[in-house]
Amino acid sequence: MKWLLLLLALTLSSNAQSPADKTSEPGDSATAKKADPKTHADAIKLVEVAGAKQALQDNFKQMVDDGAKQMMEKCPRCTPAFGEEWKKRFLERSNIQDYLDVYVRVYEKYLTDAEINEIINLQKPSKTATPSPALQEKLKAVMPSLLGDAMGGCAQIGARLGSEIGSEIEREHPEYLKPATDKDAH
Repeated sequence: MKWLLLLLALTLSSNAQSPADKTSEPGDSATAKKADPKTHADAIKLVEVAGAKQALQDNFKQMVDDGAKQMMEKCPRCTPAFGEEWKKRFLERSNIQDYLDVYVRVYEKYLTDAEINEIINLQKPSKTATPSPALQEKLKAVMPSLLGDAMGGCAQIGARLGSEIGSEIEREHPEYLKPATDKDAH
């Protein structure tokens, strides 16, 4: 089904950052090791002080709208009713915490507890707050992979939910899909 592939594109646009080249599974072998409880707690604190939850909440509906629009442009069989039902269900069933948990796991994977705490301290208002040279180098080295893993993990969550919803709508409302044409097969 073509629309399943389109949902992957939707999930990439459902995130506030631009996609990076490398993505990996949130549960891959590199993250399978259990994080230190203190590092885990500090990674959660970093996500909180960085305002990630509020940013996602503030932008999520618009990002889902934008992604659904892209999906509809690429899905000639999908009627407007399909798109509206899909958006409604996606928004109702999305759990922002799932996305935030991805960021926590990624920070645990790429940063030490000391680095996480330094970044937390940089969030506090200060005229002279700048990362240490060591942290600057580390961030420069890991940022592409860190962002790639974050985007990949978030895209996975959205793709899984989006495809479940798309399948449900297709079963429950076949009238929301136009009949297939020869052109759709290409």
